[in-house]
Amino acid sequence: MEHTSVYGWTWHQHECHKEELSELIADNKGCKKWLTHIKENKTNYLRIERDKDGDPIIRGSITYKQNPENQEEFEVFHFYIRPKSFITVGLDLSKITGDYRESCDHLIIEEKTPVEGFLILMGELINHFLDGIDQFESKLKKLQRDVQRNNHTTLLNSIYDSRIELINWSDLTLPVHETAMAIKEAFLDDITETNAYKKITTRIERTLTLISHYRQDIDTLLNLEEVLSSHRGNEIMKTLTVFTVIVTPAMALGAIWGMNFKHMPELDWKYGYLYAMILMAVSTAGIYLWLRMKGWTGDLLRGKKNRKHFD
Repeated sequence: MEHTSVYGWTWHQHECHKEELSELIADNKGCKKWLTHIKENKTNYLRIERDKDGDPIIRGSITYKQNPENQEEFEVFHFYIRPKSFITVGLDLSKITGDYRESCDHLIIEEKTPVEGFLILMGELINHFLDGIDQFESKLKKLQRDVQRNNHTTLLNSIYDSRIELINWSDLTLPVHETAMAIKEAFLDDITETNAYKKITTRIERTLTLISHYRQDIDTLLNLEEVLSSHRGNEIMKTLTVFTVIVTPAMALGAIWGMNFKHMPELDWKYGYLYAMILMAVSTAGIYLWLRMKGWTGDLLRGKKNRKHFD
């Protein structure tokens, strides 16, 4: 399919590799490599070259959809930008515009140059990524509330899943950012002063700012979970230690009581059993009071009616 701009340049839009692509770029440098990359469906590939007239050519591939749960599921489109036209292969605009957003076809061909038209196309890609990041934000806010209210250990898996999803959006945004930088490198002031370039750079900056912010949020949640896990482990060890110390006298007396030596005078004591029980109770209570006075029991024996994060 061809879209012709009122300014005289053409956008060649193809769903897959076709022989006519070879005819379109046969006289340009690097065309065979680009066609090979299309056949191989190579991802995130970018090159800047010059044609026989010395004009810049930008060719490459961009991953524009990827499943965060299975990163082997992705979709790539390939592009070839020349001074009077640009070519895209494998790009399905319906997957990035959605049902509620206006198709960007006419916005692209309304630009004065093919480079500006391609920048509008990349802007739509970023819009698509921002839609996904907005959905990610909703899930992240819900996760933050869950951490605040529940603090279950299963939330750690959810936090890591969110981190993987954010990495996915970052990986999708980076090639678009790199392509915009390559366009600036190739065309310099001819493109950097245009509205299309200013829009795409601002949109990319906005996207990267959101990604950076959410990355910090996730790192904070991970650090919080690590602190909570460490605190719980310390509380368990302290509880076991205090319990062991408190019952040590009773255990020691029980060990002596259970000995089977030939001469054991306490066997003839009338109230030996009572004395032993009293001694165990007194020693246990004494050690408990001593630990309490030292402040070593902490909050172990307090009620848990109003649970907080470190209860």
